[in-house]
Amino acid sequence: MGVVFSDSYKWFLKKYAGGEIGSEEIYSIYGKDFATVNGGDIVFKYISGIKNKTTERGKIVVSETDYGEVFFFDSTGLVGGEYPIKLRLPSGKVLEYAADFYEFLYKRVHAYLP
Repeated sequence: MGVVFSDSYKWFLKKYAGGEIGSEEIYSIYGKDFATVNGGDIVFKYISGIKNKTTERGKIVVSETDYGEVFFFDSTGLVGGEYPIKLRLPSGKVLEYAADFYEFLYKRVHAYLP
């Protein structure tokens, strides 16, 4: 992939190894051969996205919603060990979403609270 994961994402992987918020999988590192991966391994998703032209280099998808929204690390914007998280809407429009992975998690959890 040619990138170093952000500090907050590495914290998440060490603490939880992966998981879901609501019905949205947060992509993680499965540590399995890609031939056996059929879920949300972030490296597999990135390589497949580049190959299938559904993502661009440096845009590392971390989660997708059932509504076609795509959340991704923008690895071109590393600041203080963190990448911003951007949101690509189904229309293709890209919006700033969170300054880092911590803020992304906070916002996604709160999106599911009553």
